[in-house]
Amino acid sequence: MNIDQQIRELLSFHGELRSQQKSDWKGDIPLPPSIERFYLEIGPVDILINGYGNPYYFPKLSNLWHMQAGYRWNSQTNQRIATWDDDWLVVADEGGDPFILSRRTERILLASHGTGEWMPEEAFSSVNVMAACLGVLGWIVKHSGDSLTDNNFRIKKENYEHALNRISEFVGSIEEAEIILSALGWGVLSEY
Repeated sequence: MNIDQQIRELLSFHGELRSQQKSDWKGDIPLPPSIERFYLEIGPVDILINGYGNPYYFPKLSNLWHMQAGYRWNSQTNQRIATWDDDWLVVADEGGDPFILSRRTERILLASHGTGEWMPEEAFSSVNVMAACLGVLGWIVKHSGDSLTDNNFRIKKENYEHALNRISEFVGSIEEAEIILSALGWGVLSEY
């Protein structure tokens, strides 16, 4: 099974997938090639993926430009936000924390909202790797149910190890998978 098929399988567990054409793009900037391929080949349609905290959200392509409100421009005044780098395009989020495509590198950055300024750090090598990793985590969260965490809401070791092993398949190493899990808040483990 190739990576696109694996990603489609992981994401279809969380919601609707449908091939979406470049003509669905409503943005004022050119649609980046990797995002065009992602929506054509994977095609999430407003998917919410259960997370350890907030859900991860992938909009449908026709809503992707609207998702830039609050990041690229002020949604109240429609004025451009000067501190937002024009290279950045929000492609998913987790409770307002944006997953940002660098249009120049096509890598995915992750930033925390509410810090006063945007300081995104590289999190994934591509939008497809991000989708695969978030799909894996959502699958684990959903299948674990109440046994995801201990009584102190820390992720149980077996769930962390399952995530670590599955994500390492997409990123190439356990070390890289550990970095990703830590960035996504999966670093505090239960001793049980």
